[in-house]
Amino acid sequence: MSNHLHSDEFLLSTPLLLNPQNNNMNELRNEEEGLSNPSSSTNEPNTNEQLMELAASFDNNDTSSPSNSKYSPINLLSFCKRRTIEHYNNVSLSELSGSLGDLGTFIPLTVALARERKIALAPALFWAGVSNIITGYTWDVPMCVQPMKSISAVALTDTTGSGNVGLDAQSVTTAGILTGGAVLLLGVTNLIEIVNWIVPLTVVCGLQIGVGIRLASKGMTDIQKLPWGGGYDCIGMAVACALLSMFWLRDSGSQKDKNKREQTKNDSEGNTTNDVLAATGANSATSSDEDVFQENDNVEMGKVLNSSQQLETATSINPRSSVSTTAHTNETFDFAASSAPSSSPRQHNSSSSYYLRKVCTRACCCLNPFPKTPHPVGIYLFLIGCIFAAVTLATAGPDSGYDLPLYFFGAPVAINAMKDVTSMSWWNGFLQGALPQLPLTTLNSVISVCCLAHTLYPDKRDPALEEKHRTDAVITRREVSISVGLMNLILVPLGSMPNCHGAGGLAGQHRFGARTGTSVVILGVGKVLLAIFLGGSALTLLDALPIAVLSIMIAIAGLELVSTGVKVLFECVQKEKEKTMKQEENESVNGKAILQKNATVAMVTAAVIIALKKTHYGALSGWVVHMIYGDGFRNFLVWIKKKRAARS
Repeated sequence: MSNHLHSDEFLLSTPLLLNPQNNNMNELRNEEEGLSNPSSSTNEPNTNEQLMELAASFDNNDTSSPSNSKYSPINLLSFCKRRTIEHYNNVSLSELSGSLGDLGTFIPLTVALARERKIALAPALFWAGVSNIITGYTWDVPMCVQPMKSISAVALTDTTGSGNVGLDAQSVTTAGILTGGAVLLLGVTNLIEIVNWIVPLTVVCGLQIGVGIRLASKGMTDIQKLPWGGGYDCIGMAVACALLSMFWLRDSGSQKDKNKREQTKNDSEGNTTNDVLAATGANSATSSDEDVFQENDNVEMGKVLNSSQQLETATSINPRSSVSTTAHTNETFDFAASSAPSSSPRQHNSSSSYYLRKVCTRACCCLNPFPKTPHPVGIYLFLIGCIFAAVTLATAGPDSGYDLPLYFFGAPVAINAMKDVTSMSWWNGFLQGALPQLPLTTLNSVISVCCLAHTLYPDKRDPALEEKHRTDAVITRREVSISVGLMNLILVPLGSMPNCHGAGGLAGQHRFGARTGTSVVILGVGKVLLAIFLGGSALTLLDALPIAVLSIMIAIAGLELVSTGVKVLFECVQKEKEKTMKQEENESVNGKAILQKNATVAMVTAAVIIALKKTHYGALSGWVVHMIYGDGFRNFLVWIKKKRAARS
């Protein structure tokens, strides 16, 4: 049997990776076991099956060997191989688009800190990419890696009375280390659960709404500072990008087409003839140049270029469908040989027109009002920004302020950030950086992001945790706390900027199409390559991206977080209504009163965050309203009575 790496084994195997939540693990395990069964495999396995065979052969080792114990590096390597295969299978335009959903927050803060010499850009990019890759391998959700916003804001805005910046580069480093150490302590000791028990879910909803509105308003404020015209980076361009984003993000037709494809797929299951024809179309299409135009998500494998023998009955069939008998396989090869395109001029003209139609379809895919899959909005916006950034750098003069020409390499990706740290750096980092950041990290980067993942990905919840009615059944709060702590304690001394996870980044990546950890791995690889090959010119490249495009991306991410908070709020109201009906055995429960009570707590939390721009102030205000106006005080009395009854 395969020596699979369970979650507790993997947690002990490496200090940087946490308990992985791999919902496709059982499926992969079944595929591995099926490889040894000749009756369940095809005569010509595809690339994915060959990779699975490689992983299975690697796993088939003697578990009695000391090198194969559950703490052995063999288990870690086996886990990485399986996750790599999962990422390979999950690569799609949607995941690539989703990987860009957090750039609207990441790029402005990173560029601003680097321009003020508060961080070194190449190491910051490199270690942020490494953190993305580790996060993507550990969890199967698009968990983002963002700069700590409170520390960044203090470093960019706060000044002392003498005019010197309150947080210099050394103080930023110490602030990240101290915050990471405190969050790690909360996670290791499981004290984060006490914080979660104290903070009600309605306050978390208010946090998501308030932070989301702040993100959206930041994007709109940045757009307001731009001129109406006179250049491409203007309000007009931002309005155009906003209108296009609304067109791309709408769901008209997508769900209908998805249901239609699922119905077609269900009708075709069990039909051996259709499976044979689908395999025939796949073989013919593989041998032609049509592969260039195929996509991984929606592949219609049943089409053959020969117009007289097109396999219309094999559309929307899974390209990985297999044929189990030799007779079917031989029949497939015979039919494929007979359906090869002829060399007549008429057939060549038909092929040319077909290719021309495919090229036009791909070029105009962004204008399709009824796409089969959601538009990769992140890719569209990022390509628009890259085009204008390339024009800017190509036409920049000597007085433009850009560091030109661009040059490769030349920037170290790891530095000793503790070199010039003094006792005053530790004091300033603790007082001005760690203290304001710790409540924000605890609430938004741990509690809120776990609740958001729990809401967005119900199919990835751990059944054992879901039975306990926990709001972190996808990724636990303890895992995220340890991740944030280790990420800062280990990487910040090497030149990384203080990073954390965030609900806004997760909401943005989800809105732009990300559904798995593959999107975060793609983003991490891009950051690492940019830091290695263009580390010296990375600031110039990122600084050339139009503010109009980045601001629209920030606004979209913020609005997605707001909508998720409202959704969770209504779910809280519905659950409380059902609980009250069950306890009182009364079907006439006043749902409007429950909605008003919960909405008041959430709206007070959001209003304070928006007005004072302090997340912890909003959380404290919402908690006070919950205790006085809501059910907090009553629940506290019930809890005390239960404790006294248990003691007696």
